[in-house]
Amino acid sequence: MSLFASVLDLLDAPARSASCPGCAAHAPAWTRVTVDGLRVLTHDGDVICPKDRHFGSGTQPAPVVSLVRLEVAA
Repeated sequence: MSLFASVLDLLDAPARSASCPGCAAHAPAWTRVTVDGLRVLTHDGDVICPKDRHFGSGTQPAPVVSLVRLEVAA
């Protein structure tokens, strides 16, 4: 506890949730930032939430990529 009041104490701002609204992980500094015109949910301004709908994990299964080696007959 600090001897000096924080800005939030001075403004009587409502208590903010300490968990991320996207993935419920403990992230008291979560915020939304604008990246290329998209509002992205981040845990601390730098780490993108893994459940963010723009850059987080996909909601649909990714296609399976199969690499087949082809040999050319001489």
